[in-house]
Amino acid sequence: MHPYLTDNKLRKEEKLLNKGQFDLVFENGSSTGNKRIVIHWADNGLGHPRLGLVVSTRYGNAVQRNRFKRRIREIFRTHKNEIGARDVVVLPSKRPEARDSTYEELADSFLKLLTRIEG
Repeated sequence: MHPYLTDNKLRKEEKLLNKGQFDLVFENGSSTGNKRIVIHWADNGLGHPRLGLVVSTRYGNAVQRNRFKRRIREIFRTHKNEIGARDVVVLPSKRPEARDSTYEELADSFLKLLTRIEG
């Protein structure tokens, strides 16, 4: 087991940081979504997952966008053992349910999409 998976920290090495990393996921990966979030993923071969977030200004103001990002980071941090060695990019859905979602609803949506990724 990779050492990053044994703790609940979110390190810099567990984040997608530049355009090239995001482009690899979008070009070579797969995607799935529901009424709250859309997930793009691709295997990375690193032994641990990495997270990328894309939240457009169409989602809402800075407070709403940052709230969404904080919630997704927390969900990723607490469930990174279940993701595997993948790069994951999370976007909010364009549907209105995405903007009004609570933490619990986002977590439930994320975990359901994770089962689609595994299966």
